[in-house]
Amino acid sequence: MTNTPLAPDEIQSALFARMVMQLTSTAMVLMGRMPNPITGKTETDLDGASLFIEQLEMLELKTKGNLTGEEMHLLKQNLVAVRMGYVEAVGKAGGK
Repeated sequence: MTNTPLAPDEIQSALFARMVMQLTSTAMVLMGRMPNPITGKTETDLDGASLFIEQLEMLELKTKGNLTGEEMHLLKQNLVAVRMGYVEAVGKAGGK
């Protein structure tokens, strides 16, 4: 087993994936879909969740044509998840 250093494009891809996952996780916490990792409590802040969804949408727009297939799949998959989660959270909150 060798410890080969990653190529710069592999590092950038990993950082992109981490950012997408962080934005998604934060949106999910703010939608009450998972507990806050600091407090352990489930909270709902739909305005805050919306901001993180908008950031993911901005990434999709600004990176169009510059992502690998895997990166685009990850981004689209996470956008679907947060959008569906948001619709469900709004429904539970009685509309917004």
